[in-house]
Amino acid sequence: HSFPTRRSSDLAIILFIVAQVLMCACSQKKGGEAASGEADSTLVADTLAIERFNYVDSAKYAYLTIDIELPQAKDDVAETIRGYLLNLVGDRLSYVGSYESERSYPLYRGKSSEASEQLAYYFKETMRLLDRLSTNDINERIGYLEEDTTFTAEQRASIISDMPSWGYDYKLVKTADTLDYVVYLSQDYTFMGGAHGSVGGDGFITFDKKDGHVVNQFVDTTRVADMQPLFIAGLKEYYTEAGDESMTTAQLFERLQLPFDGPKNQIPLPAGLPCPTSEGLLFCYGQYEIACYADGMPAFVVPYDKIKPFLSKDATQLLQSYLK
Repeated sequence: HSFPTRRSSDLAIILFIVAQVLMCACSQKKGGEAASGEADSTLVADTLAIERFNYVDSAKYAYLTIDIELPQAKDDVAETIRGYLLNLVGDRLSYVGSYESERSYPLYRGKSSEASEQLAYYFKETMRLLDRLSTNDINERIGYLEEDTTFTAEQRASIISDMPSWGYDYKLVKTADTLDYVVYLSQDYTFMGGAHGSVGGDGFITFDKKDGHVVNQFVDTTRVADMQPLFIAGLKEYYTEAGDESMTTAQLFERLQLPFDGPKNQIPLPAGLPCPTSEGLLFCYGQYEIACYADGMPAFVVPYDKIKPFLSKDATQLLQSYLK
């Protein structure tokens, strides 16, 4: 699944990051390199210096890769952002493999405030978890095969040797860094032996550089109905640039798979927050959120002059230099 090419370098790199993880999911190969460069054409000299943490390991039936970029704690703002992201990593990794509200293992409870110590703990615990879960899953499959008398010994051995390993890739990378804000992308890819893997995570997280707080809302969520023309135009452009011929609004809604619990023919806001770019707000939907798996993760940018009437107070203050 690839994304359409845009003119702006910031959007192109942001979508490239997402596309790289999707290609990894489609191919069911472990690893998968993601772009980790800055993603905004308004990049400035006083960027947040980052510290990188990379972990790779594998067990008999599973592999794990973790790539983390944290800002160096050189001032109060950087320290605030660093602390938030470190907590985010713990919340994300401790729920791997959990389909309930309970964590798969406890959060770090050690005394060290060093990121390396905490991340090493999460890496170790996540690898142990994947090893245990994948081993149980493969052993259960082998048990079913041994009970099935329709297979020969050679056929069973062949099926067992071809069983795919479980995999989990987690990336937390900086995608934009400007005078006003810095954006991180939290994204994971999970494969547990099914037809294909899935892409998830916390999505784009935007920090205000004045004090390091997270912008928790970019648009007025009560005005989704009023924003429909913007979403419709953006999705038409996504599908057109992805290779489809121009489509009517009716054809767009026939293609989409909208939630059953919302108003008929009303496109919802994405589950993840929009991301500011130099051209406008980037909206990106997750897999299966509004479309089938083959349609990838629909994404589009709404220019600032069009989204301005719908911006939240926090977003308006953050993006003043873009709204003039």
